Order: sequence, then structure tokens, then C-alpha cells
Amino acid sequence: MNNIISFLGFLTAMLLAPQAVAGTESATEVAVTNPARAYGVQIGDVLSRQIRFTLPANGELAKDSLPAKGGRQDGIELVGMQLRQDSKQGQHYTLQLDYQVFASRDRPTAMQLPELELKFNAADGQEHALHVPAWRFWFAPLVGSNAARLGKAFVNMQNQFLPPLVDTGALQRWLLVFLGLIVAGVLALLYINADRKWLPFMGGAFALAHRRIKRLRPCSPAAVQEGFYHMHTAFNAWYGSNCFAQDIDSFVQKNPRFGRSRADIARFFASSNEQLFFGQGRDAAETIKELQWLSKQFRHCERGVA
Repeated sequence: MNNIISFLGFLTAMLLAPQAVAGTESATEVAVTNPARAYGVQIGDVLSRQIRFTLPANGELAKDSLPAKGGRQDGIELVGMQLRQDSKQGQHYTLQLDYQVFASRDRPTAMQLPELELKFNAADGQEHALHVPAWRFWFAPLVGSNAARLGKAFVNMQNQFLPPLVDTGALQRWLLVFLGLIVAGVLALLYINADRKWLPFMGGAFALAHRRIKRLRPCSPAAVQEGFYHMHTAFNAWYGSNCFAQDIDSFVQKNPRFGRSRADIARFFASSNEQLFFGQGRDAAETIKELQWLSKQFRHCERGVA
């Protein structure tokens, strides 16, 4: 029994040690460093081999003899391949190969990394090959085929642990920022478009005129005159006295926030003169609709959003 154990230890040491392999049809030697462990390999494990070799002078490596990345053989896939050439010694190469095991077995199985034939052209024009032997290892399945060997489930149960807590402090701060932006946006929309007096600074003269004009009935004969009355009342309130067409420049100079709507102000006073003094007004419904639009525009100027 001791002899068998000694032999297995010697065999394992030989497998794990870097190997020097003579190249086929040449005296070139190949040094191979295999993975450190040849047993207990499971699905998903990555096994790396490093192959170092030196070509003769003027020898040229055949790149098509190199293994292709992504190649799969017997449940083993080449997931990484890197060839490095020594900058000082141009004929010295290092080939790094990474294999990943994707085999599915129901019992421990002997498997192997594939053998290689690295071909090169020598100075004499003939093709030579460097032979790298296969490397054998034991594949260990995660679960055996004999369920009885697993034992009783109650005995093998593990204690449950609570999942680790996730720090949500940063997310909560961002949530507060977004909520603040939403509230600010809603308040801004209310400030710009609300007809009612939601806040004290929203009850300006033109806001009041706009609310009252919207309540007018276009079919009423006195509705048009009442609409112009509410508009003139708002202008007088902002001007501080009675405001007429000739006072437009003075009104805009006194209240710069209405400067962008100067043309609309002149349009209002021209329509007012035609309606109230010359009797040349348009249809009542159309006039009320225009007064509603003008009062809303002046309300935007009043609130500083135009």
C-alpha cells in the first residue's frame, strides 16, 4: 500500500512540474507549465497552460497551427490565447492558453487538455513541428449519480442568514431632490396658468380681470362693454391713474415687465376705441374671446413669466 501511495505521489509531482518536450523532427525543446492541480476540477474552472519554446535561427512560426480561441473539444473550451515574442531574443516565444471546463458528468472522470502541434518553417525550407502532449486531469462533478450517498437532507441543512442590508441613503437623498423638483414644477405651473387666487401674489389686477372676463356670457349685449371695463380697470391699477392710448409708452416705461407685450397693449386700446367710441366693434363672441386671450397675456406679464 505504501508503495502505491509513493508511486502516486511521484506521478503527481511529475504531472505538476514544468515539462520539457522535444520537438518533432527537430532538436528544439518545448517547456510546458501545466496547471498546479490535476484533481478536483469542476465545471466552470479555468485551467491555464504556458508553453515556452525557441525556434532555430531564421525559423518562422506558422500562425495557422496555433489553436483558435473559442474552439471546444470534449467539453473543454479555449477561452484565452496569447502569444508573446521576446523583444531581445526574437526567436523565443511564450504561448499562454486558458481552457474552461464545461463538461457535464455524473461521476469523477479522467479528462485531458488537448495536445498541440506547433509548426514552423526552418531555414532549410522544410516544415517542422513542435509536439506538446495532452495533459490529463480528474473532473469532479458537483453532485454524484447515486442520491443515497448524499445522506439525509435534515442532517445536511445549513442555517439561514439574513441578506446583507443595502445602504439606500444616497437613493433617498436623490428621491428628495426629485420630489423637490416635482413640487417646484407643479407650483410653477400653478403660478403661470392658475386662474384662481391660490397664493397672495397671484391676485394681480390682470389676473382678476381675466377671471371675470372668462365668466362673461358672449350673447349678452353688455358683456363686451363689461369686458373692456375690467381691462381698463387693470391698466389703471398698474398705471396709478387713468391710462389711455397716448399713455402706452409711459405705461411701459413705468412697468418694464409689460415691454414685450407693447404691441398687444396698442392692439387692445385700438379695439377699445373702435368699440366704445366709434361703435365699429366686431362680433361680441369674437371680441370676448380676444379679451380673454389679451388678459391672459397681460397676466403672464404681471407674474413675470412672459
